[in-house]
Amino acid sequence: MSEALRRLRRHARGATNVSAELTASAWLSTKTWLGERLGPERLPEELPTVWFLTEGDPVKDWSPAARYRAFQYVPLLEELGFPCKVLPARPGKYWSVGPGFGRFSRRFPRLAGAWARFQYRRQRHNRRRDFARTRGKGVVFLQRDLLALSHDRTRLELPLFNRRIVFYFDDAIYRSPSWCNAPGQDAIDQELREKIEKVCALSSAVIVANSHLAEFVRPHNANVHVIPTTLDTEHFVPASQRATNPRPVIGWAGTSGNLHYLRKIGPALRRLAERRDFVLRVICNPVAMSELPDLPEGFVEFVPWNATDEVARIQGFDIGIMPLDDDDWAAGKAAFKLIQYMACGVPIVWSPTGANPEVAGDDGHCGFAAAGDDGWLHALDRLLADENLRARCGAAGRERAVRRFDRRAQVDRIAELLVEVHRRG
Repeated sequence: MSEALRRLRRHARGATNVSAELTASAWLSTKTWLGERLGPERLPEELPTVWFLTEGDPVKDWSPAARYRAFQYVPLLEELGFPCKVLPARPGKYWSVGPGFGRFSRRFPRLAGAWARFQYRRQRHNRRRDFARTRGKGVVFLQRDLLALSHDRTRLELPLFNRRIVFYFDDAIYRSPSWCNAPGQDAIDQELREKIEKVCALSSAVIVANSHLAEFVRPHNANVHVIPTTLDTEHFVPASQRATNPRPVIGWAGTSGNLHYLRKIGPALRRLAERRDFVLRVICNPVAMSELPDLPEGFVEFVPWNATDEVARIQGFDIGIMPLDDDDWAAGKAAFKLIQYMACGVPIVWSPTGANPEVAGDDGHCGFAAAGDDGWLHALDRLLADENLRARCGAAGRERAVRRFDRRAQVDRIAELLVEVHRRG
C-alpha cells in the first residue's frame, strides 16, 4: 500500500489531522496568490476546514470516483493550508459488489434482502452522525452519492447542519443508467431527478466534470463550475521500458457497472479475433467471467483491480479502449479511462460520446474515434497493424494528459472556490 493511501486511510478513520504548525505555515505561502485572485478584502483570516463526505473508504472500498474526485485533492489542499477531514460512507457504496454476495443473494434471497436493508440503515445512521460533526464548521465537499441507494433522500438533510456545500459529481446521477428497465423505472427516475435538482439548489456551488452535466445544473444553481476529472501524472506515467507483449493487449479498466459498454463491442472484437491475434485484458472489481465479452478461448484475460499495481497494469496495454452508448447517461461520462490510458502513454480508441471527444482531441492524434461494429473493427485493426502508429499516438496522449488533466492544474480553482463558499456563508 502506498504512503499516500495509508495517509488517506488514517484520515478516513479520523485519526490524523494536519498539525496547526503545518497549516499555519502553508497558509502563509498561500496568501499571496489567493489574495491576487480574490482581492485583499475577500481574503479570509484563516482557511476553512474541508469536510470530504465520500461514497467509500480510500483503500478498503472499490470507489474510483471517491479516489479521483475527492481523496487525491486532500494532500494538495493540505499543502495549501486547508485542514481536511475525510468522512467516507460506512459501509461503502460498493459493499455488495462482487460474485460473493451475488451467490449468497441467489441462494438465500430473503436473508440477503434483510442484510442489505440492515446495511443501508447503518449507512443512513452513520451519515447523520457525519452531518452533525460538520455542524456550522468549514465547508462540506459532497462527493456524488452519500448512500448506496441512489433514490435515498438523506443528503437533503445535510443543509440543516451546514449550508456551505460544494457538490461534486461526474456522472448523470440524476437518472438511472440507460439499461435499467425495472417496473416503475420512470417514477424512480423522476424522484431521482427531483432529488438531485434539490441538492444542486441547496448547494453553495456545484462542480461537474463536463459541459453536459453543467447544462443540467445551471437552471437550479448558476454557481456551477466545469472542472475535468484529473489524476497525478507523476504517478500515472509511461513504462520506463515498454514491454513487448507476445500478443498485443487491448485493455479496458473500470467498474463492473460499466461492463455493459464493453459487451456492446463484443461482435467487433470477435470479428477482429478472426484476423488478428490479441488479448482483451479487463481490469475490474471481482465479477463472474460470464459478464465479460464472449470471445474465443484464450482471447480474454480478467485482472482484479488493486491500487498497488493499477498503473503497471495499464502500462501493459498496447491499446486502451472506452466504448459508450450514445445516450443521455453516457453523455455525462467524464472520460476518465481515456485520461488514465493517455497519462500512461497508451494509444486510445473511444466512442465519440460525452466528454470523450473533448478529452481525446482530434481524431487520429492520440488514437481514433469508433462508432458501430465496423468503426471499432477498423480503428483497432489499424492500431494493431502498426506499432509505430501506436507509439506516436501514445506519446501525443501523454503530452495532452500532462498539459490538461494533471491534478495540480485544477487544485487552485478548487481552493479558490472553497474559500469563496466559506466567505459567503
